[in-house]
Amino acid sequence: MSHAATNTNYQEVEKKEMTTNEFGTFHGSFVAPQGGLLGQMHIDVDINGASSSKYFRVEEYKRPKFEVTFEPTEGSFKLNENITAQGKAKAYAGNNIDGGTVKYRVVRQAYFPYWRWWYWGNNPYNTNEVTIKTGETQTNENGAFFIDFKALADQSIPKEESPFFTFTIYADVTDITGETHSSSTVVKVGYIGLEADIAVSERVNRNEVKTFK
Repeated sequence: MSHAATNTNYQEVEKKEMTTNEFGTFHGSFVAPQGGLLGQMHIDVDINGASSSKYFRVEEYKRPKFEVTFEPTEGSFKLNENITAQGKAKAYAGNNIDGGTVKYRVVRQAYFPYWRWWYWGNNPYNTNEVTIKTGETQTNENGAFFIDFKALADQSIPKEESPFFTFTIYADVTDITGETHSSSTVVKVGYIGLEADIAVSERVNRNEVKTFK
């Protein structure tokens, strides 16, 4: 059998003859061409008249110039209140990314306490991700950006079922040269302000156990 690597203009880069082993598999390697045209390339395989192709992209490696991070979102929040997430774009050289374009989206997903799952056997409510806000802002002179959103509860889920919601904030920051980097953070909000887990065995001797963790 033979296989060949072909560049984006369908020009052959390299060709090799291979032999399959007793399991019908083979392996080999190509060196991505240096210089010339980059972009989408593919490998063609021909085995006794039967052929197949695999497409992939080859791009020049560029060391990233900056990173995007979110500050920890501190404090306790209530459903249907406004929340502000703060992020920052900073260059690895130490300077801030001023005037960067920030495209963001906020996604909500519902969860329930473990005992609710046990009680229902299966979940009768929607727990799929829902985008509740999208938008665009900019980084300031300190490289910081702020994303405000309302922690909207899913009104189709009764409050009595004690759901809690995770709000995931995704941000893509693009600097003036067109380089883009992304980050995300999660805020958890529910009707109940405190969640506690107690480790208790299925069977306990009340004369031996005085405390639970």
